[in-house]
Amino acid sequence: MATKPSTPQGTPPSAPIQKFNPLQLYTEVREELSKVVWPDRQKVISESAAVILIVVASASFIYLVDSLFRFIASKVF
Repeated sequence: MATKPSTPQGTPPSAPIQKFNPLQLYTEVREELSKVVWPDRQKVISESAAVILIVVASASFIYLVDSLFRFIASKVF
């Protein structure tokens, strides 16, 4: 019969438990955010327009299919 390990998976048994340090969190967050490649204004506008266009096209398609089924249901029932 297999025994369960005494530590959570992914942590080595000798890893010390560290206290929460807000200053360390702040420096690590700033370090990670400096690696982010932020899009420029034109890219944000063009991608937003593409999302809006796809949402409108999907909503229109769903509306048309719903109208078709409603028409067919009114003729059948």
